[in-house]
Amino acid sequence: MSESSAQKRKAEAKVEQWEAELKKLKAQAKESSADAQISIEKKMDELRGKISKARD
Repeated sequence: MSESSAQKRKAEAKVEQWEAELKKLKAQAKESSADAQISIEKKMDELRGKISKARD
C-alpha cells in the first residue's frame, strides 16, 4: 500500500468517526433540554465543517 493510499484510508476513517459522532449527537439532541440542544447543535455544526473540509 502506498503512503498516499494509507493517508487517504486514515482520512476516510476519521470522517467515518466524525459521522458516527454526529449521529450520536443527533440522537442526544432529540432527548435533551433546549440549552443542551443548543450545545449539541454547535458540536454538530463543528463536525459537519470538519467532514466537509475532509471531503474537499
